[in-house]
Amino acid sequence: MKKNSVFFVFSFMHKAMMAGQLIFLGVMFYLVYSKTMLPPLVAQEKILQVAAIAFTAIFMFAGINILKNKLALIKENTLTEPKEKWTKYRQACFLQWSLTEVPVLVCGICYFLTGKMAFLALAALPFLFFVTQAPVKNKVIMELAISEAELDEL
Repeated sequence: MKKNSVFFVFSFMHKAMMAGQLIFLGVMFYLVYSKTMLPPLVAQEKILQVAAIAFTAIFMFAGINILKNKLALIKENTLTEPKEKWTKYRQACFLQWSLTEVPVLVCGICYFLTGKMAFLALAALPFLFFVTQAPVKNKVIMELAISEAELDEL
């Protein structure tokens, strides 16, 4: 895979977003574990747990459904050029990735505010889902109904 190909850049963006989530959670963990910052909302743990669970479920559900609907629109429009399909696909993926990343960050903030490990455990769910959404060339080719040569030409 060429380093200047659109697929390489797309894949790199996914890895960068994944690394950002890990770094953010790592910093939150360090600040709480080292007692650099004492959690100010320990008493509101239960309320934040319910809110974080609901927030995570809503955002993940929205991301999955938005991507599914946008993929259906891309497939329905058979006259679209590969470059247009790629642009729409990339936008849909970035939207889904963002909607999956936000709950990880929110759970990290809740952990920082309460110091309760349950929030890091909850952050693992959207993070692991995010990892599974890494772009794979064959998957992209199949979802866009284009050839590998067309993808390489973009």
